[in-house]
Amino acid sequence: MKLSVLGCSGSDLPGHHLTSFLVNEHILLDAGSVTSNLSLDEQAAITDIFVTHAHLDHIKDILFLADNLIEFFGHHTRPPVNIHGLPDVLDAISTHLLNDTIWPDFTVIPANSPVLTYMPMPARTLVSAGGIKVAACPVNHAKCASGFVLWGQDEDEALAYTGDTGPSPEWWDFLTTMPATVKNVITEASFPNHLEELATISKHLTPKLLRRELERLPYRPKVYIYHMKAPFSEQIQEELHLAMDGYSYHLLREGETFDF
Repeated sequence: MKLSVLGCSGSDLPGHHLTSFLVNEHILLDAGSVTSNLSLDEQAAITDIFVTHAHLDHIKDILFLADNLIEFFGHHTRPPVNIHGLPDVLDAISTHLLNDTIWPDFTVIPANSPVLTYMPMPARTLVSAGGIKVAACPVNHAKCASGFVLWGQDEDEALAYTGDTGPSPEWWDFLTTMPATVKNVITEASFPNHLEELATISKHLTPKLLRRELERLPYRPKVYIYHMKAPFSEQIQEELHLAMDGYSYHLLREGETFDF
């Protein structure tokens, strides 16, 4: 699997883009920074969006992507973009965002060839999209938030993405049930250690809490860290240096590309 980092910041500031990852050039994991990073042709190649939760920094560019792609649907030239997620996540997007008040409902526009369609996915059930398989597992964050595990052509090509999360024993237990060891994990460290109370209330992680979560696994994966709040970035990085002792980890940056 090829993964490109379109956005990986926990803050919307110049030089910091909100969460969005592009897989194999046509599948999105979350959609916080899509239209400002991809050309129109690259946007038109997107077939599927997997949404971890309905917080705005993870879904806002679904709106602008749909608006940009409208020209490709007027003459029935392509199928709709599939939005995947737990049922309550999709219901939140439908009710509060694509509702003809905040934004047009592109699941019915154009009438005979809509731009978007909802694809509810039950937790812990495999779905296929664009040559990969994906399973969702609930995490401790927003209402009905989930992370995703992705598989490529074989079981060894596995990648886990927690999305935004606080402490989530259920998620790490889920990884231990996989048919093969998940060697690569994208997860978060939003706040520095001294803001652990704020992290706990908002259901995020600090470096200290992240280390505690990773120790729930019986092995040590390669860890890719995202969603640092920009005002605390330097402090978080210093604390990760200590908290992640013994782990191989990487701080994600916009524009990076990885092959898993």
